[in-house]
Amino acid sequence: MWKLFQVPATHIDAAWKDGACKLGEACKRAEAEITPDQLKMLLSHGMRDLVGVVNTETGATGWAAVQFQTLPNIRVLYVYAIYAPGAAGPECFRLLADYAKQGGASSIRGACDEVIEKLWTRRFKAKRLYSICEIDLKAGDV
Repeated sequence: MWKLFQVPATHIDAAWKDGACKLGEACKRAEAEITPDQLKMLLSHGMRDLVGVVNTETGATGWAAVQFQTLPNIRVLYVYAIYAPGAAGPECFRLLADYAKQGGASSIRGACDEVIEKLWTRRFKAKRLYSICEIDLKAGDV
């Protein structure tokens, strides 16, 4: 059985030592956008929320850095980083969806690479809204 919990900003350091540091793996996918230390700082300052899931039978855990965003026409739960091997199934996502609904969100969003996009599309019927492109100004291609 899986349980979702939110870690208060005051307890980020303890959660980091308990496994939330694995979110650093997700930061690698974001390339130069954020480092694990910077993510930890955002979480500890309350600028992002840390949620976790734990399997009460096996002790397996998954972690996500999230934030509720109020856009002009919609409120969403935005997933900034997620590390959840073995915890990315329908039961865990239902818990995340319940958390999102309790916070007033009508959907869950996240910037994904192709692998995660395929996973979310296949398992949770996610749809691509748009793509984020980057033009490296240092490369001199512009």
